[in-house]
Amino acid sequence: MPTAKQRRNSENLRPWQKGQSGNPAGRRSKANCLTTLLKDEIERIDPDDKEGRTWQEQIVLATIRLAIQGNATALKEIWERMDGKVTQSLAAPADVPSNIVVRFVSAGDSTHEKT
Repeated sequence: MPTAKQRRNSENLRPWQKGQSGNPAGRRSKANCLTTLLKDEIERIDPDDKEGRTWQEQIVLATIRLAIQGNATALKEIWERMDGKVTQSLAAPADVPSNIVVRFVSAGDSTHEKT
């Protein structure tokens, strides 16, 4: 049974009427979000580029140039974008026996073990 204080605090907690929005103003615009601003700007043409390329194209070319010069970070970025990240297998080779050991440890006893 709710107390008098709980009843008094819950008076304003009523569900919305059918068809009424809980957020009538809607989600805030992302117009001033840094990511949105960056995406907009990166698609614009670089005013200093004689060939009229976008900033995005310039960045791709710069990354390729760095990779050709041996920059490991640029190389890794290109390979991961082209082929996806390399996955690591959890499977052991067929000729190597593999066991997974799970130990359940309680506060007073650390001897429980299952294999």
